[in-house]
Amino acid sequence: MRDTDSFPAPATVELLASSVAKLVDEIYLSLETIGTALTILWGGLTENLRSAPQSTDLAPLRETIAGELERRGKLFTGAGVVMADSVLADRPRHLEWWLPDAQRLLLELNPDSEYFYDYTGMDWFTIPREQGRRWVQGPHLDYACSDQYVCTFSIPVTTTSGTFLGIAGADVPVAAIEEVLLPRFQASGQRVVLVNSEGRVIMGTDPEFTTGSKTSRMDRSVATVPIEAMPWSLRPLGPIASH
Repeated sequence: MRDTDSFPAPATVELLASSVAKLVDEIYLSLETIGTALTILWGGLTENLRSAPQSTDLAPLRETIAGELERRGKLFTGAGVVMADSVLADRPRHLEWWLPDAQRLLLELNPDSEYFYDYTGMDWFTIPREQGRRWVQGPHLDYACSDQYVCTFSIPVTTTSGTFLGIAGADVPVAAIEEVLLPRFQASGQRVVLVNSEGRVIMGTDPEFTTGSKTSRMDRSVATVPIEAMPWSLRPLGPIASH
């Protein structure tokens, strides 16, 4: 048996990678919609107000956010915008983040509190802010909302002149990602896992490697297939064993 017979053809894995990229693009399309709404709203506010906008001025964003939550269904457990430090006149930090049941996410943003939620140090916020590009963090357990593994997707949002306003983001459950992708992965007849930039498993068809587990035990000689414009990759592990 040739070595190449033990693993799927690269084109097959590439097709699976394309399926992942297509799903991711749909997620970021929603974030672009939310981010554009913030940029437009901010432009109107700063043109008409003599002082910097306040948190209450962001209320019109709720309609856009709710629309994307409805559009994506089970794919989003929460979405919205997270504002840059002191960009608002009344609050140094602020989230306009909504859940599918029309409830707003409330977090402790007081630095003096033992429950302080400091989003300014989290990768889903810092990388879009400092590098001006989209990012995804996870899988991680979402203790604030759903108590399940999620991936947090985010993009930078700026004014028309380029000033950083914050991020537009969404929490996407791994279970929802699996619902879309797992049937395609299984139909390929391959043992394959989707991993993040830290080598942690997001999902896959090999029960040995569960969500959140590390891939250090995998064969490093097998080439991974990157997901376009994402810090993710697919790692083929060989054919699914027949029973």
